[in-house]
Parts: sequence; structure tokens; C-alpha cells
Amino acid sequence: MASFLFVTVMVSLLSACDRQSQLVFDGRTMGTTYQVKLVPSEQSVSDDLGQKIQSRLDSLNNTFTTYQQDSELMLLNRAPVGQVYAVSQDMLHVLNTAKEVHQLTSGAFDPTVGALVNLWGFGPENTGNRVPSETDIATELGLLGFNKLQITPDATSITRSSDIALDMSAVAKGYAVDAVAELLEQEGFNNYLVEVGGELRLKGVKANKDPWRIAIEAPSLERGLVQKVLVPGDAAVATSGDYRNYFEKDGKRYSHTIDPRTGYPLDHQLASVTIIAETAAFADALATGFMVLGADASLKIAEENKLAVYLLVKEGEAFKSYYSSAFAPFLSGD
Repeated sequence: MASFLFVTVMVSLLSACDRQSQLVFDGRTMGTTYQVKLVPSEQSVSDDLGQKIQSRLDSLNNTFTTYQQDSELMLLNRAPVGQVYAVSQDMLHVLNTAKEVHQLTSGAFDPTVGALVNLWGFGPENTGNRVPSETDIATELGLLGFNKLQITPDATSITRSSDIALDMSAVAKGYAVDAVAELLEQEGFNNYLVEVGGELRLKGVKANKDPWRIAIEAPSLERGLVQKVLVPGDAAVATSGDYRNYFEKDGKRYSHTIDPRTGYPLDHQLASVTIIAETAAFADALATGFMVLGADASLKIAEENKLAVYLLVKEGEAFKSYYSSAFAPFLSGD
């Protein structure tokens, strides 16, 4: 249940002064790219800041990746059922965020969907666009359930009550964004933009004192088409969609996002979900949960909980936008 780069930073809005006054660090992590834009102001920049950012991201990748058998997540997935298993504070933080979104979406967001993601060929192993059998899907579906994982009262360990397979890809990139933002603030910076694989965290202003502006990308195979410009302020932004990562078999399209309630890929008209929230981890997870729920249920939950949500729904040959009351203030009008 991964989130992909459907939010594009509006770098074209930067002036020449911005470019000269702004530091940029970039690289690769978690199977994607990252970018950090930083306005130094009066704060000095340590020579090793770029290395600190990369090291923090490398550490989180080693914690949450499903592509390394010795990652903390994969070791946890192989831990004996019923055994109390000590985990890192990073893992606990992500699991608690996942639990919150799991409850908010009535199980539509469920990171124990890992085995089904692998079964459908969207995990580490390429299954050659094979559609699984109903029997195999039912078997894996019977093992799924976030309620089969318990966090100990002292918040240092967890226990799996059955052989669940966790996949944290729909929250880990968001958490990585939060971790880098925290690192920057510890270094004394208050004007920055952090982006990992399309998930964002923004604070303060650009070098020319204008607010950070970003764009929701239009649902299209052609990258860079702008749907709507946003001015989020000091906030996190995450977008999830299903129009790029999929496979086709016998004329039918299978999305990369698996519905943990059915075991099958999504099959509705909601094309993308954008969330603005306090943390990127929460926004990242909620965007995936709302993609599973569909437009009507997502908007209902958003209004009930005052959540800032923007949806693009395919209606005929066009896409129509819907958004919650809490999202309206972030629209720039451009």
C-alpha cells in the first residue's frame, strides 16, 4: 500500500534570489528520491548537515524496508508468534500512527496486508502479472488483521498473536519526512520543505518571504500536469493514487492498492486523495486508507473529524474534485 509522487513542488515559482539563498539536499531513499529545501537565514549550516540527513534516512530505510531480510520490519515479521519482541522507538511511533488510522478508517488502512501485497506482485518479488487464485486470496485474507498485533503497556515491545506480515510502505515515507523535519528543527532551522517520494512537510517561508506553494498533480500518465495549487502553511501533505502503479491482465486493470477487507485491488472511481495534516506519517497513512474507502465514506469521516481532504474522482471521461470544509482554506485560488 504505497504512496507515490502525486504532489509536485512548485519549483518554478522560485525567483533567482530564492535559488541563490536556498540550500538544497537531495538523494535516494526507500526506493525513491528525496529533496530538502532549506532557507538558512541567520542560522549557520554545519558542513555535515547533508550527511546527517542521508544517515537518518538510511537508518529508517533499514528499519522499514521489505527488500532486506535483515531489516527490523522483516525480522519482526519472522519473530515467533506469541513472543514479546522489542522494537525501536521509530517502529513503535509508526505502529501507533498506523493503529490510529486503522481505527479511524474502520480497518480500511491495515499494514498487515503485506502478504496480500506480495501475492498480487506489488512487493519485493515479481510474480509476472499473475492474478492469484480465489483460494490463495482467501487464505492470506484469513491471516490478516492489525488487531493481531499488541503493543506492551510500557511501549517498548510488541507481540504478534498470529503470523501476520506487516508492510509499512504507506506510512514509513511520511514518517521519514517527519524525522528529517525534526532533525532540521533541532539544528535550528524554521524555514524548510522536506519531500520523500511525494510526501511533504513544510514550515516557514521561502527565501523571498513568500509562502511555500505546491501543486496537486492531475491524474494522468503524463507527469507534471497541475490540478490545483495549494498554500499549506506549516503542515504536512500526502497524496495517494492508483493511476500509475498497476498491471493489466486479460483486459482488466489491477491497482497496486489492495483492499484489506476483500483481498482484491481497488475497483472504484476515486483516482487520488490528498491530505493536509500536522504530520506526514498521519497524512501518508490516511491518504491510503481513504483511497480504499472511496469518496463518499472518506468525505463523511473527514467532515466528522475536521480533516483536510481533497479527492479527485473519475466521472465519465473527466475528473471531478471534492474536498472537505477543513481543506478549503488551503486552496490558493490559482
